[in-house]
Amino acid sequence: MTERTLSLPANNTAAQRELTAELAEVEQLLLAAMSELFPPFRQMVAAQLRSNYPLQRAALVLTTGVAAPDQAAVRSQRIYLAAALEMLHLALSVHIMMSDTAAHDPANRSLLGSTILAGDYCFSRSAGLAVRTGNATVVEIFSDALKRVSEGHLRQLFVPAATGYDEDRELFVAGAQAAMELANTPARARREILALVEQFAQTLSAPNARPALQIAPDSPLDPYQRERWQALLQWRHGA
Repeated sequence: MTERTLSLPANNTAAQRELTAELAEVEQLLLAAMSELFPPFRQMVAAQLRSNYPLQRAALVLTTGVAAPDQAAVRSQRIYLAAALEMLHLALSVHIMMSDTAAHDPANRSLLGSTILAGDYCFSRSAGLAVRTGNATVVEIFSDALKRVSEGHLRQLFVPAATGYDEDRELFVAGAQAAMELANTPARARREILALVEQFAQTLSAPNARPALQIAPDSPLDPYQRERWQALLQWRHGA
């Protein structure tokens, strides 16, 4: 069966619209996962999810995972991957909440136990979403990212003065690498995309500044990919 090729946006407005539509699908996957939880887990995790907005990690995956030309199958895969990365971040956030609970109210075993179970559920769902991409290499990249960020959080928990760990950067880079695997991005374009990812990650340290990325005139990115990056910047500024 021949893969259907998605139409190339005629202008950046169309690219913004497509990015927004894909982010909405990611959000629906996350909300569907929340709906399967019973109270008080559902309320606990839903509140943490709201605090994680805007969905920066998902937006980056949906940008770096654009194929040239783009394809319907790749679009579906990157939406699952984007949801998996956001769910992983959510799981980590819930487990951080667990450590805060233990530090401030060690006697509240009921809340602590609920937080552990909710975090474990999110980890499980994030892995399941990654598997739904149907790509073994992507699952391997995702599993390795989970290992690194988990180790990073443990180091921060037991050695607060330790440096060299940046969860956002770890997840951004891992998400971009997995997304480019789905899109079968050429090696020469991957190098430039990873450089753009690094620049994008740096914008988080200055949330009030208008982000700007430098795309060279002779960039190997095709027009669709350039427009998606511009749409990401416009979304990031308005988020």
